[in-house]
Amino acid sequence: MSKRLKARVQAGGTLVLGARGLSLYVDGDDGMRARIKSAEQNGRRVALSALTPLEVRRSGQQGKRLAFLLSRLDTRAVDDSVLETAGRLLDATGLDGHECLVDAVVVATAALCTPPVRLVTSDRSHIPKLCAAALDLPGQPSIGVITV
Repeated sequence: MSKRLKARVQAGGTLVLGARGLSLYVDGDDGMRARIKSAEQNGRRVALSALTPLEVRRSGQQGKRLAFLLSRLDTRAVDDSVLETAGRLLDATGLDGHECLVDAVVVATAALCTPPVRLVTSDRSHIPKLCAAALDLPGQPSIGVITV
């Protein structure tokens, strides 16, 4: 990839897939495929937390499709910065780490992506609260929520 193209991709922001977004993509949902195609055409990275594929595990042909699609996406490691950010988000929202751990890691992953960031999720309770709390993090990352 040329430096010019790479810079353009980074400048376009990031579309982050939560479990439902990835699941729809694996299942061939036309709307999700169109959303991802549009993001890529507009220079956005399509990313997800390394935990998300564990939530969407598949076997057989669907497992092979999942592996193929993951090879085309930017899977972000759950490193110390993600864990620290997730902890801050849980503290800020007062949400329970046992119940909301994966949601916090997904939002922390999104918060650390290249802006503007949009997060595709089906969650209407924890994710929006965690995204709102991200505004108080260093750099004040704004995460738009796309509910599917």
